[in-house]
Amino acid sequence: MVDLLLSRRNRITYNCFQFLDHFLGRSIGFKLTEKSRRRFYASLEQKAQTLEDGKFTEIDRVGEISIERFYTEYVKKGKPVVFTKKAQEWDCVKEWSFDYFKKLHGTDEIILVDQDKMDLSHQTTTLHEIIDDIEKGNKNYYRFYPLLERHPEHLADFDVSWLRSQKRNNTLVESFQVFMGSKDSYTPLHNSCLSNLFVQTYGKKKWRLYSNKDIAVIDPDPARNIYRHAPIRKDGDSFNAFEENYEKPFHLYKKINGLETTLEPGDVLYNPPHYWHTVKNIGASIGVGYRWLPLWDNMMNWPWYTFFDLTVRKPNFFKTIRLLKQDVNLLHLAETGKLKDYLNSKK
Repeated sequence: MVDLLLSRRNRITYNCFQFLDHFLGRSIGFKLTEKSRRRFYASLEQKAQTLEDGKFTEIDRVGEISIERFYTEYVKKGKPVVFTKKAQEWDCVKEWSFDYFKKLHGTDEIILVDQDKMDLSHQTTTLHEIIDDIEKGNKNYYRFYPLLERHPEHLADFDVSWLRSQKRNNTLVESFQVFMGSKDSYTPLHNSCLSNLFVQTYGKKKWRLYSNKDIAVIDPDPARNIYRHAPIRKDGDSFNAFEENYEKPFHLYKKINGLETTLEPGDVLYNPPHYWHTVKNIGASIGVGYRWLPLWDNMMNWPWYTFFDLTVRKPNFFKTIRLLKQDVNLLHLAETGKLKDYLNSKK
C-alpha cells in the first residue's frame, strides 16, 4: 500500500468544511472558507506529487465464518468482505431470472429514477416494460425495487435467519431491495449510512469502493438524506472509477487506494456504512440488497457523518426512514422536491 494522501489532521479540517456546508449550504460554506479550502487542496496536490499511484486490491473473500469473527474483523472495522457462494443454494439464486419476474410481477407499477442525471429525473412504468428494455440491451438500471414490501412471500427465497443473524441487535431499519440492470449499466459513486449484505442472484456485477477516510478527494455536496453522491465536476459527470480518467478535476483519485470485486451468482458482499462504492453490470444482472441501520456502530466509526445523517432536512431523518422502508425511489423524489407532485398524480 502507498502512503496515505490524507492525514488525520486533513480529515478533521475537511470535516469542518462539511459541517459548514451541511448547515449553511455549499455556496455559503464555500464563501466563508474559500481561501482556507484553496490552501487545503493546494497542500494535498503538493503532497500527491510525492506519492505513488493508488491501487485497487481485491476485497477479502471468506467461506463460513462465525458471527463473532464477522463482527470483530469486518463490521467493527468497517471493512468490506465477500462471502463466496454463500447463497448458491438459496431459491433466489436457483430460480430468479428476468422471465421469472415478468411472469409473476410484470404488472407491478414502478418508479424508474435516473441516478445518472443531476435532477434525478423519473418515469412511472411497469416491471414488464423495464425488463423488456433490459433484455433488448438498453442501458436501463432499475434500482431499489421493493419486492419484499409488495410480495413478502419471496422471503422464503432467502436464508433470512442467516441474514438477520449478521446484524446482531441492530433492528432500527430492515429492508430488502432488488436491483435489475442491463449489460454495462452503471451506478455512479455514492454512499449511505446503512449496512448492506448484497446477494448476487443472476449475472455478474463489478464493484469498486473507496473508504470514507478519503472523502476530501470525493468532496461530495452536503447530504440531503441518508445518501451522498460524488459531485458533478466535468462535462456533466461525476468521477467514473471504471474508466480511470484522472485528468483534472479528478486527478487526486489517482493517489488513493480502492477495493474491488466481481460478484457472481451466490456471492454475498458486506458493504459497510459510509463506504463509497460504484457498480457496473458485466452482463444483465439481478441482485438484492439486505440493509439495516447500525446506529451505534456508525456513531463509533463515523461520528461526524452520523451526526449529519441525523440532521438531514430534505427530507428529515424520520421521514427518510419511513420512505426507505416503503420505496427508496420515493426518497429520491423527496430529495428533489418531486414527491408531492408524484403522490398527487396517484390520487
